[in-house]
Amino acid sequence: MNKTLVKGGLIVGLVLLMVSCATTPQPMAPFSAQDLNGKVQSGEYMAKPENFVVVFDSSSSMAEAYEGQLNTGNSKFAVAKDLVDRMNQTIPVLPIQGAAVTFGTGISKAPVTTVYGLTDYTQDGFAEGMGRVSNAGGTTPMGLGMAEASALLKDAQGDIAIILFSDGEEYSPSTSALDAANAIKEQFGDRLCLYTVFVGNKDNGRKLMSDLAATTTCGSATSADELSSADAMAAFVEKAFLEKAPAKPVAKPAPMPLPQPKISWILSGVNFDFNKAVVRPDAKEILKSDIKILKENPQIRVEVQGHTDDTGTAEYNMGLSDRRANAIKDYLISQGIAANRLTAKGYGESRPRFPNDSEANRAKNRRVELVPMN
Repeated sequence: MNKTLVKGGLIVGLVLLMVSCATTPQPMAPFSAQDLNGKVQSGEYMAKPENFVVVFDSSSSMAEAYEGQLNTGNSKFAVAKDLVDRMNQTIPVLPIQGAAVTFGTGISKAPVTTVYGLTDYTQDGFAEGMGRVSNAGGTTPMGLGMAEASALLKDAQGDIAIILFSDGEEYSPSTSALDAANAIKEQFGDRLCLYTVFVGNKDNGRKLMSDLAATTTCGSATSADELSSADAMAAFVEKAFLEKAPAKPVAKPAPMPLPQPKISWILSGVNFDFNKAVVRPDAKEILKSDIKILKENPQIRVEVQGHTDDTGTAEYNMGLSDRRANAIKDYLISQGIAANRLTAKGYGESRPRFPNDSEANRAKNRRVELVPMN
């Protein structure tokens, strides 16, 4: 073989290899998402919006190389998709509705395509939807993309987050992105927060993205490079998707039990005539205050205890004391005290309060006492 041809072939091959190396994009920077699930599961944080829509720029300008620091050498389209994937990996499990809309003709001839939702958000479902966005192409109808997000959300309840990924190089002959953003703000009011992520190289694109975010008071504008770290992406996800849960009410200590009313349970003034078990009028007067206390404290149960002096036989006095106890019990029932709260029992002459050495002391022993029961 001619040495000149071999040499020439090697040179051509080397040039092609150099060109290939120069145009092959660098591998995406590795990413390990922070796990925010613990903050939600602990009850410290909860979902901020009930709904979110990612609006993704897949127009032809996104096919140009990204000149920032994150994933240098890749197209803006690839960098933006990587950022969306990082965000999706970082979003914790939340009871939230999600959707994704792309504008451009990277999927079909239609200028706008909904690739996911609006549906119950899952990481896998969202990733599958974004996987349909395979390349960039066509013009940049950003306003139509925003209008599509508005249409998806028209029946949504609760707060809303719209997250726009774009280089800001707009071409919207019918509806400008800024007009569309203002229309969405008018539609949803303070329920809406608009977040923009600038993945571009030009200052006018950065300005448009900043102006779009400023249409809502709770939104913000950031860039691909500002979200390059896992910490920064976690902070962005917390801002857009999470909020502090309301403080749980501190359990109040159980109230101390109310002190039992101080009652003179020994009704020394409720006495009986000799050899009688009839409630005297003066006894009824004395019992009024005790009846009032019993009605105000329905939890109190009492034993109505009857007693006698030592006159007569022990057997006879036991029966007499029992009759006296039941006389007071029946009277209390007649005054509205439930029968199941009262027990009558006679103790005869076995429990004198005073020595039975005089008629005065014997009269005091002919008595009835109310004793609390456990």
